[in-house]
Amino acid sequence: MSKRKHVTAVFATSENVSQFLTDALTFYTAIATPPGSTAVIIPPAAITAAQGRVATARTAESAVGTGTIGLAATRDIAVAAVETDVKNFTALVQIAANNAVDAATATAIVTECGLVTKKNGSKTKDSFAVTLDAITAGLLNFTFKAAAQGLHACYETQQSIDNATWVTVKVSSTGNYTYAHGMPTGTKLYFRGRVILSDKKGGAQAWLTPSVGYLFTL
Repeated sequence: MSKRKHVTAVFATSENVSQFLTDALTFYTAIATPPGSTAVIIPPAAITAAQGRVATARTAESAVGTGTIGLAATRDIAVAAVETDVKNFTALVQIAANNAVDAATATAIVTECGLVTKKNGSKTKDSFAVTLDAITAGLLNFTFKAAAQGLHACYETQQSIDNATWVTVKVSSTGNYTYAHGMPTGTKLYFRGRVILSDKKGGAQAWLTPSVGYLFTL
């Protein structure tokens, strides 16, 4: 009998504080609602308290922008509390995955709870990523893995509010650019991007989606 593959639950997010807090809320929603909540049982009061700590951290993060001495330390303490919640909830998802009947079920539990599975082997750069800008509110950073050297390419990003109807928001000759989304607080945005080569080299390539499927704007 072969040893069952171990599935590791990972909370994948950006080092950007605002993005981390947004991803934490997305995680909480996933584990508090079906199908995630069927695998991991967390008291509603615990989720509400965790969401409250995210709100506190967001307020503290916004205050840092004033440059007042001491506010960064307050922000760090508030964010650390959120980090603890995320680690504890992730541990509960890991326990559920460990108790699954097989690796496929364990993987399903992890993804349904809003996490990703740890991949073995060398790390590779994401083909397409979307992150909140670390400095400017309302600004998103689009990052593509560049086309092979010597190939002329442009990079197209599309946006959707329902993951069904897509609108092109930017096309650039470089694989790294920014976009001001202009959406109100709480809007859920989906993104996809593609590399477009010359017709002789294959034309428009397949659509790529970021590891974070959507972003809640701040």
